[in-house]
Amino acid sequence: MRVPPDFLYALPAPLILAVILGVVGAVALFINAVFGRKAGQHAGAEFSKINTGVVSVSGAVFGLSMTFLANAVWNTQDQANDTVNAEARAIRVMDVYMDSLTAPARDGLSALLADYGHAVAREWEAMGTDGEDMAAEHALRNLYAAVIKGLAEGDQNRTLQQRLLTALDAISTARQQRLSIAQNYVSGSQWLLVTGLGLVLLCMVAASHADFPLARHASLAGLTFAISILLFVIVLHDRPFIGYDALTPQPILAAAGAGS
Repeated sequence: MRVPPDFLYALPAPLILAVILGVVGAVALFINAVFGRKAGQHAGAEFSKINTGVVSVSGAVFGLSMTFLANAVWNTQDQANDTVNAEARAIRVMDVYMDSLTAPARDGLSALLADYGHAVAREWEAMGTDGEDMAAEHALRNLYAAVIKGLAEGDQNRTLQQRLLTALDAISTARQQRLSIAQNYVSGSQWLLVTGLGLVLLCMVAASHADFPLARHASLAGLTFAISILLFVIVLHDRPFIGYDALTPQPILAAAGAGS
């Protein structure tokens, strides 16, 4: 099972935020209760003598880790969008070249291209679950075979063949990049890092206010909202091909003439 669980990504954005806020808030309430007890207050009073520097370092390390992670996630989101558009653009280029073919050859390639679009739609679902659907690979192979075998005669056909093969190569490259990006999500160890650092920061802040309940409550509440919003941003862009705000195969389907 992946972390966070897949169902979280299918929720509407406000509900995702509510779930994250609830989990982080529950952790903060537990930490607040620990340091609200007599033993926790005593430990916090002792720890507060050296706490200022530790809180600053904890906050800085947590902030840096979230910054780097958010930057990586946003880059992945941008790459995913560019890759889908590149695949659709290569299909449209191929379709332009196909207009120069005779009707039987053009109709045959158009049907194979539509088959590829439908196969991509099936593949999209597999990408979201780390599964594998070979239908798109087979459809792409069929397109290669049709171009190689069907346009071998005549100078004009051979010229079109080379251009169609170049377009097919671009489609294949974009597809492989798309499949690779689909697996490039935040790993369990990265989630462990940021949640662990967030937990340390919550503990340090609570310890530094162990003798001051009102200040401890306010500090933990503010920090809970800050951490929750940061995690929400990561989750919202973590997996570009699944979830409420996911990229869809619609540009590829439209370019391939495969409908919706």
